[in-house]
Amino acid sequence: MRIIDPHVHMYSRTTDDYQRMAANGVACVIEPGFWLGHDREYPETFWDYFSHITNFEPTRAQKYGVAHYTFLAVNPKEARNAIAGKAVDGMWKYVDAPNCLGIGEVGFDLITDAEEEIMKRQMDWAEKHNQLILIHTPHQKKPQGTERTIKVIEKMGLTTKRVLIDHNTEETIDMSLACGQVTCGFTIYPVTKMTPPRMAAVLKKYGTDRIVMNSAADWGPSDPLAVPKTVDLMWQEGFSEAEIQKVVWDNCHAFFGQSPKWKLPK
Repeated sequence: MRIIDPHVHMYSRTTDDYQRMAANGVACVIEPGFWLGHDREYPETFWDYFSHITNFEPTRAQKYGVAHYTFLAVNPKEARNAIAGKAVDGMWKYVDAPNCLGIGEVGFDLITDAEEEIMKRQMDWAEKHNQLILIHTPHQKKPQGTERTIKVIEKMGLTTKRVLIDHNTEETIDMSLACGQVTCGFTIYPVTKMTPPRMAAVLKKYGTDRIVMNSAADWGPSDPLAVPKTVDLMWQEGFSEAEIQKVVWDNCHAFFGQSPKWKLPK
């Protein structure tokens, strides 16, 4: 079973992780811009990071037979900081990189007006340039943050088929699926997000249309093999090969394939 992990922060992972992921069927990873564990002090630090994940990281992944794509953004956790606007000002040339599919992850952290302003600015650019958008939903007050995010999407008139709302849970899936043609992401993360059994239960209830799942592996207690392990459970739970492939491959192809930069063979 070939797998796409559509949200994983390989910047924080080792080459051993690439080896293990490739050995367990992960053929492609998508790396959105994220918080590095502490707030950046200078806008230029964002730009160096963008250069790293659009240049060095794809080369590192290729050595292990893994395709690598990115999304770039000033992330939600730092969007309320004073330097956020200037960081966005210098971001656009990096978005032109051949492996960058769009803007992300953007969204809310503490659900503030400052965060919304930076999110809207980046999403407005993406909409005007027909770029994909990957949206983070907050760890705290997730239903409220997701609801406000959807209101922003609707008010801006975004093309919803080019939007992926990520980190959904049982509390948010109904409203996310109801938001036009949005693709809904679920994160299999041991402590703060979904578990494989909960993910399987969601798929049994809602089916496999417009749903993808990822590991969001980063600095924390995360698992870059979370998606393959969930696939193993899905086999045990009686899901068909077609159903599993739809969630870990076909739906990703349908969403990311809207970008002309997407070159991964079907």
